[in-house]
This record gives sequence, structure tokens and C-alpha cells, in this order.
Amino acid sequence: MLVLDANIWVSAFDAGDPHHPESVALLAAVARRGEALAGPALLLLESVCALARRTGDPELARAAGERLAAHPALGLEPMDDDLLATALHLGTALRLRGADALYAATAARLACPLLSWDAELVARGGAESPRAWLARQGAPADLVSEG
Repeated sequence: MLVLDANIWVSAFDAGDPHHPESVALLAAVARRGEALAGPALLLLESVCALARRTGDPELARAAGERLAAHPALGLEPMDDDLLATALHLGTALRLRGADALYAATAARLACPLLSWDAELVARGGAESPRAWLARQGAPADLVSEG
């Protein structure tokens, strides 16, 4: 199981995003492996709103949200008191943004890796970049760009 930050989903739905090819490659690799995916319940709202804001296209964002909500491998963790308490602890201890703390707490709850394009979440929150994860999985070099 993997917890994916919203920025990976947004990148996968936005062909103009610099991480789009790697995000799509990541989702394809995860599907080939039959890997389960997870995120906090906030994931759907955060992703759809980010896409609408970024693209200026509410219909594209809503369609992406429908696809995300129907993703067969994705489970959303409820934002209950325990998850929020863990997020509060991790967020303050690691100096993370609130939403990032929810992703870190979800990964901690599920005892699984967290993947993110956010350098701060990688540096301080224990996340791994999708690029590094793909490289460790032996993805073809043309799917794992440098930098």
C-alpha cells in the first residue's frame, strides 16, 4: 500500500504539469503491481479544487474528481479524531503544513510509504519522491527523469 499526496493526482490529471509523465508512469506502475493506494478523505476535495484553480476549468476538475473517487485501488481514510491528533502531533513536530500533516498521519496510520512531489514533505515529513520510488522499482530510464 502507498499513500499518494494530492500533488501526484493533480499532476497526473494535468498534462501541462512538469511532473505529469512521471505521475502517470507511477500510477501505471502501481496498477501493474496491484498496489493498493490510500489518502486522507481530504484528498478528493484538495485535488479537485487544485485542478479547478490551476486549469480554470471546473468541468475538467469535476470529471477528474469522479475518476479519482471511482479509482478501484484507492481507499480514503476518514478524518477522525485519531487521525487528526496524529496529524497535529506530526505537523507541529515536523513543521509541516496542515494538509501535509494529514498525509503523513495517514501513512503512519497505515504503516506504509508516502509519496509526494513536495520537497518539504520529502525532507521533513518522511515522504519519498515518486521519481525515487519508480527508480527503486526498476522503471525504465525514460520514465524516470533526472532532477
